[in-house]
Order: sequence, then C-alpha cells, then structure tokens
Amino acid sequence: MAKPVCRVLIPETLEQAFLFVVALLDGLGLTLTNPDSSKITTWTDDGDQVEIATGKVLSEVLSGSLRNVQFWRSASEDVFVAWENAQGQCTFTIYLDGLDSAFAVALTAKFAESVLTKFRSGYVDGQAFAVEFE
Repeated sequence: MAKPVCRVLIPETLEQAFLFVVALLDGLGLTLTNPDSSKITTWTDDGDQVEIATGKVLSEVLSGSLRNVQFWRSASEDVFVAWENAQGQCTFTIYLDGLDSAFAVALTAKFAESVLTKFRSGYVDGQAFAVEFE
C-alpha cells in the first residue's frame, strides 16, 4: 500500500525552517520526545533507529549530521520528518502513514496555510507544496 507523504518548501535558512516546523508540529500536539521512552529518535541510512540528546538536536541539524527526526503524538502515533537544505531554502518531507486520516488532513492543512500566507512572497516558481503517495 502506498504511503502518504507531504512535501513543503520553506524559503528560509535551515535553522529558521527547522524551528518553524517544530513550532507548527508542536501547535498540533506533536513533540520531538517519545511520550513512552522520553527519547528523541532519528533513523540512519541503514535503517537503524538512533537516539539524540535533547540539547544536541538543533546543533546536529545545523551541522548536517541530522537529516531526519520523529515527532510523536502518542507512543503509537508518530510522524517521520526528513529535510534537504539547498540554496537558502529547505524542503521538508513529512511521512503521514503513522497518523490517522483526520489528523493527517489537519497537519497538511497547517502546512498549506503556511505556504499560502506566511511564505507566499518567498516563492519564485516551482512546487511549494504537495501530497504524494510513495
């Protein structure tokens, strides 16, 4: 079965874009810390889950050593978020398969709202927002 994925281009520096995404997801009740384990987790290219120290998340994002992280709604509902940073803008890929459909709609609506209101003037041309199935 294909997995739903939301992609959003944020025309900001990596630091600004990452902090924006964290705040947007926090506003929806998603947190970097797993509510059961109190851990922050990422995945390696080899498919291994790795824990990250709370105080090191932003510095690892900015250094480029961290390119994805999980956000948690509950111990059984999570959102995997990955990003690419290029030329002063960042593309975030949000994997929605760990959420129920109603919450996935609410999450994508918040990103669509940000594209059409907050970042609209920062786009030149091309794709800024998409929901795809992989």
